Amino acid sequence: MRICTLLFFAASFAAAQTPLPQRLAAIANEAHGKVYVSCSLPGVKLDCDLDAHGHPPMQSTFKFPLALAVLRQVELGKLQLDQPVRFLKSDRYTTFSPLQDEFPEADVDVPLRKLIKLMAEESDNIAANILLRLIGGPDVLQQYLDSLGLSAIHQQDSEYTLHGDQKLQYRDYAEPAAMVALLRLFADHSPLNSEHTALLNDLAPAKRIP
Repeated sequence: MRICTLLFFAASFAAAQTPLPQRLAAIANEAHGKVYVSCSLPGVKLDCDLDAHGHPPMQSTFKFPLALAVLRQVELGKLQLDQPVRFLKSDRYTTFSPLQDEFPEADVDVPLRKLIKLMAEESDNIAANILLRLIGGPDVLQQYLDSLGLSAIHQQDSEYTLHGDQKLQYRDYAEPAAMVALLRLFADHSPLNSEHTALLNDLAPAKRIP
């Protein structure tokens, strides 16, 4: 029993001496796929990057910067949180969407606040498409990201477009380091005012940025 305990502590000590990037790479190898890692911890210098400037597809993570862009337009007076937004019949398609489940026939007005909530809390794809359309499309979202100095987050498609051709997802990418920088910005010096920062935090409490 003592021998096993000594071996355990020896192995743990050896692992602790291995540089973190090497340990992450070893873990990533077990995934049998491409793994990207970037991280941040306030007040601590971390060396944990693993292809942090690679180009993994964003998939649904683009909904966070989209929520920021929508709320920014609210602050600029271009949109209002309680304004009605039309859920068009042409918005419908086969995908994950609590909005569509609630209104299968579409053709209804939905408050902007509810669309943001559905997208942020439940990753509703149709709500995301409607919001993207409302702000002016992917180009407007990209302009907002560029204004934040985050052009390494690259968006040019809607959920609907990607649903039609999944190979296109690889052109909608976010460098992990850039996405961490966006999260750090939101946590430390949010580009939104305090009211909308709190709103977005409260919409996804389980994923709240510390």
